[in-house]
Amino acid sequence: MSGQCLLGLQHSPPALPPAPKRKASWKCPCYRFPRRAGGWERAVPPPPARPLRGRARSQRRRAAVLRERRPGRSSAARRAQGSSRRSATVPARNSARCAMRGPGGRCGALLACLALLLPVLEANFLSKQHASQVLVRKRRANSMLEETKKGNLERECIEELCNKEEAREVFENDPETEYFYPKYLGCLGSFRAGLFTAVPLSTNAYPDLRSCVNAIPDQCNPLPCNEAGYLICKDGQAAFTCICKSGWQGEKCELDINECKDPSNVNGGCSQICDNILGSYYCSCKSGFVMLSNKKDCKDIDECSVMPGICGTAVCKNIPGGFECECPEGYRYDPTSKSCQDVDECSENMCTQLCVNYPGGYSCYCDGKKGFKLAQDQKSCEAVPVCLPLNLDKNYELLYLAEQFVGVVLYLKFRLPDITRFSAEFDFRTYDSEGVILYAESSDHSAWFLIALRDGKIEIQFKNEYTTKITTGGKIINNGLWNMVSVEELEHSISVKIAKEAVMNINKPGSLFKPTNGFLETKVYFAGLPRKVENALIRPINPRLDGCIRGWNLMNQGASGVKEIIQEKQNKHCLVTVEKGSYYPGSGVAQFSIDYKTVSNGEAWQMNVSLNIRPSAGTGVMLALVSDNTVPFALSLVDSTSENFQDILVSVENTVIARLEVLSLCSSQQFYLEIRVNRNNLELLTELKKSSIYSEDFQGQFAILDKAMQGTLATYLGGLPDVPFSATPVNAFYNGCMEVNINGVQLDLDEAISKHNDIRAHSCPSVWKNTKNT
Repeated sequence: MSGQCLLGLQHSPPALPPAPKRKASWKCPCYRFPRRAGGWERAVPPPPARPLRGRARSQRRRAAVLRERRPGRSSAARRAQGSSRRSATVPARNSARCAMRGPGGRCGALLACLALLLPVLEANFLSKQHASQVLVRKRRANSMLEETKKGNLERECIEELCNKEEAREVFENDPETEYFYPKYLGCLGSFRAGLFTAVPLSTNAYPDLRSCVNAIPDQCNPLPCNEAGYLICKDGQAAFTCICKSGWQGEKCELDINECKDPSNVNGGCSQICDNILGSYYCSCKSGFVMLSNKKDCKDIDECSVMPGICGTAVCKNIPGGFECECPEGYRYDPTSKSCQDVDECSENMCTQLCVNYPGGYSCYCDGKKGFKLAQDQKSCEAVPVCLPLNLDKNYELLYLAEQFVGVVLYLKFRLPDITRFSAEFDFRTYDSEGVILYAESSDHSAWFLIALRDGKIEIQFKNEYTTKITTGGKIINNGLWNMVSVEELEHSISVKIAKEAVMNINKPGSLFKPTNGFLETKVYFAGLPRKVENALIRPINPRLDGCIRGWNLMNQGASGVKEIIQEKQNKHCLVTVEKGSYYPGSGVAQFSIDYKTVSNGEAWQMNVSLNIRPSAGTGVMLALVSDNTVPFALSLVDSTSENFQDILVSVENTVIARLEVLSLCSSQQFYLEIRVNRNNLELLTELKKSSIYSEDFQGQFAILDKAMQGTLATYLGGLPDVPFSATPVNAFYNGCMEVNINGVQLDLDEAISKHNDIRAHSCPSVWKNTKNT
């Protein structure tokens, strides 16, 4: 700015004190005109020459601009030419100004002064002293050699006002010039109000014009980069480059790099958790792990070692990331008491029928007495299947003599003329060796007559008013075949025939039964004795007899009355075909009282059991020793988990101490089995296998058995009495044929303390055979 004119100078540098307000002078010795759009010239004294006007001046300016922009010209040459051009135009401008001082020009000058005066009225002016300091201040390159130097922003656009062409001389490229000049006008509009109409910039960050202008070329000021993500901002030609910190990307470093999803570094190199944060990431560990010194890998914490007793009475087991308090099977850990509590599985309806809970477990049981057994899943129940069908066909014309274990099977009463003599004829079949076939007595019980079987032979006992007599003889007839037996009272004897062949002829004095009132009244009982007449017999006999009768003729009255009685009663019908043996239909038991103690030593005991079995079902209790509600010993048969196999089990209470797997026993052949037990060992033998168990293996179970043997025991065949289901692993009744020998004695079911009526002591159904006619 020229020092020739201070009027209208508005100045607000922070280094100078504010000037006092003064009245604006009406004199206008100097003023400016815009040289071109966006540019200004310093006012200089007018030269005497006449300035160019109108079209001539415009043509000259366009020519000068074209010369400046010729390709190949350097910026120094353009500045030199620009300097000479400005020197040449000074006289013309001065001449124009002086021309305005004429009569016509004075009005123009006055109007110009008034235009300049309007913004000055409210302006602050420097004092003379301060204005003098401004005028004498040294200007950069403000000399004769100014145009020979490179363009300088401070000189061209701050100390002076520059146009767009002069700004281009500073930057020497169009992009920066195009970027700079609009912002430059904004700075001028902000710090030199009233001179321009450009929109002022927001210059709150700049204290003065110099700071505002100097900041324009710097593309990094104000900072265009993301402050959190950039490292360096590099200024360029109307552009900038943001160099990002590690972990940032994007043109302005505004995008965070998710290192945790970098495919070249899976999970950020973290062994467990990768946590991304702005500009970085870090590794962390899951609960129960601790970070190692490399800040990437995690190590499991062994809580069981760090915190002993954390599980209380339970067992602490370290697992990756934590620990577990383990309890034995059937127990559940209680974190409150830090102890193992029994799980009541039965409350969860684990079993189909009966569930018994015990500490640490539970067991499911099925009602074997109703024909159920435990299934393979050990929870549900299923019907005990028949593995060997038997021929159970019956004939209503065959009277079964062993229907009742106690009492008689059939009772008949005859009232005949007094001339009638006693006679009985029938077909008889049995494998039994002893028992009562028929018993007859008078109405006053004074005389009686007995037809029985002893040792397989016919035995006759009788008593009348004259004598008592017993006779046994003839051939053995307990061979399972039908034998015709006839007994007839003659005048002086009793004739006994088998198959119409006389085997005995017994003398008798008088009649067997004495007539009363002209009639012979006689009572006849089949298979058993009435009341308690066993003591009245000449020779006691077991009244129970397993046999069949058919074709009977009593008192020469034929079969009248008998068929009508038995025809509708299935339980009185006899099987059509039978074999020798004892049959357990799977519906009851037989009880015996057996002493297992040895004679030489009262505390020692021995149990040697041999069995011939032909099971019809694969599951059932064959033999059991019962003491109160416990079963200290049981021998059972169960279906094996292997196909076509069965297991023979030996159990003490509810614990199996021996198991022997054998081929399926459901066949028409009998299977031999032997077991030997004492207080020290147990042997289980078959024809092909042997299993030995010693007391050291099951000390607790052998102690239970030994204690039971010292007390009172009941021996059961074919099943168990009414004991709890949990007393033994198997409680189903045995179904099939079986003969038992204990300590050398063959057990006769007719001699049992009690026996279910359906159990056949000496006859077993034959195996059912499928034929074309069946």
